[in-house]
Amino acid sequence: MRYAAWIFDFDGTLVDTGDLNIAAVHAALTEHGLHNIPLAWMQTAPLADLTALRGQLHTDLGARLECTDADLVRSARAHWLANAHRAVPIPQMVALAHAAALRGPIAVASANDGAIVRTGLDHAGLSGVVAVVVAREDVTRLKPAPDAFQIAARRLDVPPERCLVYENTDEGVTAARAAGMHVVDVRSPEHTTGAGQDTNERGEAPPAPQAGGARPLHPDDHQEQS
Repeated sequence: MRYAAWIFDFDGTLVDTGDLNIAAVHAALTEHGLHNIPLAWMQTAPLADLTALRGQLHTDLGARLECTDADLVRSARAHWLANAHRAVPIPQMVALAHAAALRGPIAVASANDGAIVRTGLDHAGLSGVVAVVVAREDVTRLKPAPDAFQIAARRLDVPPERCLVYENTDEGVTAARAAGMHVVDVRSPEHTTGAGQDTNERGEAPPAPQAGGARPLHPDDHQEQS
């Protein structure tokens, strides 16, 4: 069997958004009355899971966020979009997405806001090749639940077992496997896993193209053998 569709995570897989995401949520917290939240604390805060974020703010800092989740998301989105130029496409993964799009449809499944994801894809030159975007507003459960990947496969009209996922977090790898898909952990791109297999979690960043003509990642590198 060969894969018929490819699904990419967005943050940290296709585009390096770490610093921008932190800055956007920090600005939103400040706007809604939580001043002087340490940036060092933000580095490990659960920014995507707003229920967990509220809990950790209270537990760690004794801070209560009075606005609604929707208000916080709107504020963070506005800051992110105003500073979208700070998002940095990851060249090797962008090239891989373009190569995959020549072989079949590709989707992006993200826990981030849809407007942010689409702007980031446009910034990376990928808006014309991504057939489906599944964002946080499209799901009731974020990763590690499989919802985003299941919706992406359904919208692509491709069975889950024929989708290959590229992810960069433990939660994303778990979600893809729970959806019945094989997954490449881009922290260790040579390691492809299926449901029930162990995942290499070395925490390495996606490798940059090497000097001296090293071959970039290619969709055929991860095809299952018939």
